[in-house]
Amino acid sequence: MFKSLYSGVSGLSANLTNLDVIGNNIANSNTVGFKSGRVTFNEMLAQTMQSASRPVSGGLGGVNPQQIGLGTRVGSIDTNFNQGNFTTTGNKTDLAIQGNGFFILSDGTSQTYTRAGVFGLDSLNYLVSPSTGLKVQGVMADAAGVIGSGPMEDIYIDPGLVVPARPSSTLQLMGNLDASADAQASVMQSRTFLTAAGGADLLTALNGSTQGPLGLNQGDQVRVNGRTADADLTAGTFAIGADSTYQDLVDWLNAEMAANGHSVAFSLGATGELQVANNGATALDGLSLTVTANTAFNQNMVFDAAIAAAATATTSGLRAYAEGTDTLASLYDAAGNPLGIDFDTGSATLLIGGSVGGETIDQRQVVVGPTTTLSELAQEYQYALGTHSTPAEINATGQMVITGEVGTAAAISEMTLAEDGRINTTLESAFSFAQTQQATDQKAFTVSTTVYDSLGGEHTVSFNFEKVAGMNEWIWQAELEGGEQILSGQSGRVTFSDTGAISSFTYDDQGGAITFRPQATGQEGAAVVSLTVDYGTVGALTGLTQFEGSGNLRSVADGYGAGTLVDYDIDQSGVITGIFSNDTMQTIAQVGLAQFSNPSGLMREANNTYRLSGNSGLAMETFAGLGNGVNLVPGALETSNVDLAKEFTNLVVAQRSFQANSRVITTADQVMQELVNLIR
Repeated sequence: MFKSLYSGVSGLSANLTNLDVIGNNIANSNTVGFKSGRVTFNEMLAQTMQSASRPVSGGLGGVNPQQIGLGTRVGSIDTNFNQGNFTTTGNKTDLAIQGNGFFILSDGTSQTYTRAGVFGLDSLNYLVSPSTGLKVQGVMADAAGVIGSGPMEDIYIDPGLVVPARPSSTLQLMGNLDASADAQASVMQSRTFLTAAGGADLLTALNGSTQGPLGLNQGDQVRVNGRTADADLTAGTFAIGADSTYQDLVDWLNAEMAANGHSVAFSLGATGELQVANNGATALDGLSLTVTANTAFNQNMVFDAAIAAAATATTSGLRAYAEGTDTLASLYDAAGNPLGIDFDTGSATLLIGGSVGGETIDQRQVVVGPTTTLSELAQEYQYALGTHSTPAEINATGQMVITGEVGTAAAISEMTLAEDGRINTTLESAFSFAQTQQATDQKAFTVSTTVYDSLGGEHTVSFNFEKVAGMNEWIWQAELEGGEQILSGQSGRVTFSDTGAISSFTYDDQGGAITFRPQATGQEGAAVVSLTVDYGTVGALTGLTQFEGSGNLRSVADGYGAGTLVDYDIDQSGVITGIFSNDTMQTIAQVGLAQFSNPSGLMREANNTYRLSGNSGLAMETFAGLGNGVNLVPGALETSNVDLAKEFTNLVVAQRSFQANSRVITTADQVMQELVNLIR
């Protein structure tokens, strides 16, 4: 009877403990980093009323033992270290742990551990837990920003931290140098000049007297048309070749006439016309030469409708492109008109005009005669305009080409030719010039960048590039804007292949770097700066290139001046990186973590902290992001992992269990009361 009382009491005690744990879980449902607990029960000792007996062979069977339990007790109170959810705070010093691990906190004597990453800086700029003042532990970086392997210590973010200057050592050149950067001369070209065709002129280059180019091409077939009183003229066709001349056509015509028994003879006239003599006894009617679908040739190669016996006839005069040796008296303009220069007195005075560099020149008077050649007149243009570098020429289509000196200051334009004392519109029109190439100045390209000396002083280095005319080569020169003294490597050359890739980058003094003294000679200061120029990979398009098009050079150098701390960030590995006023970043420290072989064995303490116990194992110090499955979430906190729905369910179960155990005690009390009442 009394056993039931003791069992009920033990049930009340155990369930009260369970209610305490559940209540604590619910109370900390909003506590950052809180890990919920749970209670498990064990049965207490059992009283054996009768022991078990084994079966007897051939007799009775075995008998089970008879035991009465003596109640329950709390078996364990465990901590649930399941991952909690994250909530963002926007505070960069707030950290949440994803995975198995604890932050390490220190009071200067001993260490505690927590999952609550609510951190901030105190007045001395130590990273601490603001609610307790415990300092966050980690490893500090050295002066070069390297995290060592020393022991964990207080994390200190020095607001006066300075990054020392780093002198520049490499300067990178990138971009394109315009392949068309050469200075150019203006080129002026006249209209076409013609002269009477001769036997040596190619058929494919002939012009009509009025219709312009005849347009004969290699492979065209020339036919002879006409008839005598007896019959039609018979002849084959003449196939025009690439080198067929006017005389070749005449010779073929005479051979065909003779071979077919026609008394007709062809010859060349003095002004380029084709002449025919009818040596037959009857008239020759409808004589012409034709090429299929060539109107210009067909119209120019027609004779008189009827050529009487023993008479001659001619076509219109054919023209060839003028050459430099042709005389002015023999020239025609592009429309076939004679230039009309008045040589009645044996000579004529021509006036050459124009402008150089935008300034009108004084007209040059030139006395010419019937034997003055086109090339000689072209030379007079050169004398008048002062162009001597490139000879004047008469090109393949009979045009006079005058090339000025290079550069816009020597650009030639507005070229004219007139006959002194009379108006000659044919001459003036024939010698009107058009510009076929515009004058340009030599293009130079400049790029500048800032470099630093050992004391953080800034120096501006400029590179000037100027192309070597007509070559894939550039002359470069380095300059410094201040009073710095360049010791070596001030100039050199850079060459490119025909594919635009860099071929070489050399120094005139055969050095391999640009060196300069940051201050005047004899003054104490920063060390000499030596800059290696990174121009790209030879044969590749990784640095400097040369293609036609606008240049877009860029330059960047390493190194930096001294900088002070202006801000900091914490990454997923817990690395605290300082951001400095010189736009550099450097590691300051790394937040440390601790892992335990049995985290459930840790002793809970106030303020969401834990301490070592005999069953937790020693703290294994580590860092996030080392492949151990642990990462930090900056700017966030881990919420409590309490499940309120589950806790409320457990609360109902514990309440009912407590009530049931109290009923056991009440019932046992009533039974005892009945027993006492037996003596009445």
